[in-house]
Amino acid sequence: MPRTPAGIAATVHGPRRPRCVIRPAEYADRHALEQVVARSTHWMDHRPRPATPGGCPLLSMLGAVDRGHPLTWLLLDGTTIRSCALVLKNPMRDERGRDMPGGALWIDDLYEDRDGPDRDGYGPHLVGWLVDYGAHKHVQWLAADTADEAVAEDLGDRYGLEVLPTPTSAFLLRRRTRRLPRLTGTVHAQLPPCVRRRRRL
Repeated sequence: MPRTPAGIAATVHGPRRPRCVIRPAEYADRHALEQVVARSTHWMDHRPRPATPGGCPLLSMLGAVDRGHPLTWLLLDGTTIRSCALVLKNPMRDERGRDMPGGALWIDDLYEDRDGPDRDGYGPHLVGWLVDYGAHKHVQWLAADTADEAVAEDLGDRYGLEVLPTPTSAFLLRRRTRRLPRLTGTVHAQLPPCVRRRRRL
């Protein structure tokens, strides 16, 4: 009996591919991502530091890999890039240089296409997948680089995360449970071999 590919929901009519795909971003995606960043100011408006499309960390780190893990990710609806994020996995320190509990998966940059048909869903889909990705990496904390508590609370409400303020302007989002909702009916992840060897979908 043929196997259903990972990330593809089965239906009575056979496998059904989710309409959105998540994959690591590459330098070849730069031109398309520049347009997404230029159109998206929602996340930039809530950052604790000034940001401009020309100087955003995400664009400067396209294709970067840290210990086998891609740092830049994007979500496509068909062939159109709708959301992108820069993710860093680092130990956390407070403003006095003291270690904070656990490791952290930082969402340092997040942009979503506010003109698309699912403009309120692209960013949340990507964040939700990254939360799940972090859980499988045994990352205890998700850190959102936003100075707006409402934005952090919204992320927490969507994914069942406990929101904790830090001495700096960022917010820590701690998983309440190890069991997270799977998004295979909504998105399909195209992971490079270096990631597939470390994580089973």
